Amino acid sequence: MKFPNAVRPLREMAGLTRSELARRAGITPQALGLIEQGRVSPSTHVALRLAKALSTTVESLFDPEQRTVTPPGAGRLRTERVVLAEIAGVRVARSLEDSAQPVPSDGLRDESGCTDWMTSFDGSMARVFLSGCDPALSLLAAWVNRQGRACEAVHFLATNAGAMAELESGRTHIASVHGTKDDVRSLLHGRDAVVLSLARWRMGWVVPRDNPRRWMIETGFREARPRIVNRPRGAGARALVDEALRREGVRADEIAGYDLEVKTHQAVVQAVAFGGADVGVAHEAAATSEVAFVPIREETTWLVMKRASLHHPGVQQVLDLLQSDRFRRDLAAFGPYDVSVTGAEMHVKSRRKT
Repeated sequence: MKFPNAVRPLREMAGLTRSELARRAGITPQALGLIEQGRVSPSTHVALRLAKALSTTVESLFDPEQRTVTPPGAGRLRTERVVLAEIAGVRVARSLEDSAQPVPSDGLRDESGCTDWMTSFDGSMARVFLSGCDPALSLLAAWVNRQGRACEAVHFLATNAGAMAELESGRTHIASVHGTKDDVRSLLHGRDAVVLSLARWRMGWVVPRDNPRRWMIETGFREARPRIVNRPRGAGARALVDEALRREGVRADEIAGYDLEVKTHQAVVQAVAFGGADVGVAHEAAATSEVAFVPIREETTWLVMKRASLHHPGVQQVLDLLQSDRFRRDLAAFGPYDVSVTGAEMHVKSRRKT
């Protein structure tokens, strides 16, 4: 290359077509092609627009020395770690802020949105994103990562509604939702998808170990007036809280802590265990000996994926694990989980467009 640059690899990492990046930079796709081939050097204005569109710096694009010897921590304040994966043929960069487990980042994004890429994502690693709140997803990701170097999994925390939104927008390979079959069908809104069972378990009230208010045994919200710790809107646990309030005719603003939201089932348990709340709704697998668990209902965690993603090696690795006796035995012990349903498919009828 007469004029070496990193435009093409960074464009591909960002999941942009040549036409899309050219449009953002205000040039033709043909001109961008010449730049990527190193046959021409862009003007300062074009270089700045390319850097902005790729969330990086001009130096990172066009100065080979800057790209290779910039010491960690130098220059801009980097505040966000990001990781890459390919979803439906598009390279997607996601913040690791909502990752449920420690994951090495592919790049560091500063406050201005510029990203310093630390790896070159060449597609040799089949990384799969899992979105949902069930603690079992982190175990599933760990099993994928144990299997070998060809595949890698990252578990992102998300509510039922959030996981489905990420699947629909192309930000995750697999959305995990929990509830009854009717709950899942309602979330699908008639979409054509593959739905497999991960495990069956119980959702319940989490209260202090000695349950001093006799919660949901002798009293409820109206009589006990407990301080509650809640999950975000769109979470299945929050829906159960709202259902209990409606049943008792109690308004949300009458309950202390209703707007106190935590991201995980484990955080609900911790809030109750350490005295920050009197009650919360959580997954039985998150309960500890420091709290009492009062079951509400049995639920199933379902893995939802688009049919087009079934050929993805990372998704295939997940499907293989659902049929693995070793994984099932480990999952059952990790729970409590009922793994007799693990890998079973829910038949979902798609709505025909008229």
